[in-house]
Amino acid sequence: MSAINITDLAGAVYSSGRVFDGLATGRLDTENFLRSGSLAGVSSRSDLALLEDLRDVAQFIIDHHDRAIDATYVRAVNAQITRSGALHPGQLRTEDQQIGVHTRHGRHTPPALTEDGLQQLIASLTCEDVTEHALDLFVELAKAQPFEDGNKRTALFVANSLLIGGGRMLVVPVDENDPQLSDTFNDLLAKAYLRGEHDAVKDLLREHGLIDLPR
Repeated sequence: MSAINITDLAGAVYSSGRVFDGLATGRLDTENFLRSGSLAGVSSRSDLALLEDLRDVAQFIIDHHDRAIDATYVRAVNAQITRSGALHPGQLRTEDQQIGVHTRHGRHTPPALTEDGLQQLIASLTCEDVTEHALDLFVELAKAQPFEDGNKRTALFVANSLLIGGGRMLVVPVDENDPQLSDTFNDLLAKAYLRGEHDAVKDLLREHGLIDLPR
């Protein structure tokens, strides 16, 4: 892998923060924060905590890009990404917590996964094409909701763990000039959750989510 640094992953940091967690900090200010720690444009403690977690998980996947993706790795990614927000970073949720997600198509509350169950889910995704494998990982991990918090962010950065070695990155579709794009993405992801319709959200990600990293 050609050397990449944390600012190369600014697109994943910004888009996941913006779409999944309402990050108010702009794209350029996010890049400057990753590059130099500048707090210009960071207007709240919650944004700062979110950016710090996303910065650290981006560095984590860069440092561990050659590590096999298994349940232990996925839990480690979640621990990085929810350090400031979750009560139990990296810990799998339990059935009695009844943690789910509200969507415009209804509530999605999948069964809780054990460590073995998470490992089986990961092992079941065997596409030889790295990009397609990464897209499957993103959708299936997000849909499974294994953790108390940060499931979509975890899924995105686990998918990027596969991609960055080949010089690509997966971002959440977002366009400041077209709010409909991220709205469509959220709608299609909800349909993947509740109806098992995975192809449409993966098509959108292929068109608007895959980016070549700087060489």
